Amino acid sequence: MKQIIEDVKQTIAQKKILWAYPIVQELQKYHYSLAIKWGMECIKIYSVDIKSDKFSKLDKYVQQAIEEVNFLTSLQCYEVGQEIWYLPEREEIQTAIARLWWSIEAFKNEEEHLGRMETTAAVELVLSHISDYHLLVQYLEAAVRIYEEYKSQN
Repeated sequence: MKQIIEDVKQTIAQKKILWAYPIVQELQKYHYSLAIKWGMECIKIYSVDIKSDKFSKLDKYVQQAIEEVNFLTSLQCYEVGQEIWYLPEREEIQTAIARLWWSIEAFKNEEEHLGRMETTAAVELVLSHISDYHLLVQYLEAAVRIYEEYKSQN
């Protein structure tokens, strides 16, 4: 994971898009829920940083993803994503959460590439300026923490 983080830093320094993809791919190798967890963590970090009240209205969807994802069908995940997408006054956080739900749907349908792309899009959406080093460091630290927690338990 540390080498992937270093490679990502180089990608970001070159101002390339899809910088989050290698992290998502690495986390997803162990279980797709790790990639989703990272996406949710990035959204939480972003919401605190921008002091968004929109996140508090959407937190129930984040909790549902964490608690119920194993019990929902891919169709139910798609429908939750649609519900979030069409809520009024859509912002980045709302769009990112909807994309994570569609990512879950894709992973459940064994469409791994689509799942990784949706998760990547969600993370990159809540880091609209890759020059925002403060947020970026927090996102990378969250990825390492999630990876290390998983490895220590398995």
